[in-house]
Amino acid sequence: MNILIVNDDGYQAEGLHLLVRALANFADVYVSAPKDHQSAKSHAITIRNRIETSFVQPIFGSKKTLVVDGTPADSVRLGLKVYDIDFDLVVSGINYGQNIAKDILYSGTVAAAYEAKVLGYDAIAISAHNPRLPYLLDETINLFESLFETGIYQGDGILNINFPKSSFKSVKGVKMTKQGLRFQRATYVASERSNVFHIKSSLVNFEEEAYTDVMAFNEGYISITPLTLERTDFKRLRELED
Repeated sequence: MNILIVNDDGYQAEGLHLLVRALANFADVYVSAPKDHQSAKSHAITIRNRIETSFVQPIFGSKKTLVVDGTPADSVRLGLKVYDIDFDLVVSGINYGQNIAKDILYSGTVAAAYEAKVLGYDAIAISAHNPRLPYLLDETINLFESLFETGIYQGDGILNINFPKSSFKSVKGVKMTKQGLRFQRATYVASERSNVFHIKSSLVNFEEEAYTDVMAFNEGYISITPLTLERTDFKRLRELED
């Protein structure tokens, strides 16, 4: 089995290294990761500039590690091209910080998995509130053992997986979930120079249904949310047709 691992935090990120160590137990692992931090780049691709790539000392557990001076989606495209290997799965992560509810719209981690699916590969995005959690390596190994046994990552869309809040010292279990409602409001605040701004964020919470990724995250469960590439609002479409 061949697995391509990508991320949006950059090739030096702890979550990426942990994921490589975990998946090396199951497959030949290859890495294609951005040179620099690329969080919140969503599905951006580089179309006007050239993209430089280079091989570096392989991350422990990987066969090869490719560094891409581009976005997470660029890393997927170039990883698939440069390695020219028949990959069975693309895994994006482990992201530093959760990607639940409307975080998905901005996430480079989730977008990288989407890009792999667009190109015809099964794909998983995985995130953790804090990749330094002591139980994370063992839990990741256990989780992927189940995923490979069941094959639930195979399908029309991708899986978006999130570990719970770092305040929990262990995982209570796994829940299949839907995308929640919560979102992060970004307010642009002027600095001392009136033409320079920085972002100040705050959470906007809603009353969530019991089986959302937000509730699983808050209650100490790993959430697995199947996401589709299809974005048509069929309910609205039927209303318009009527």
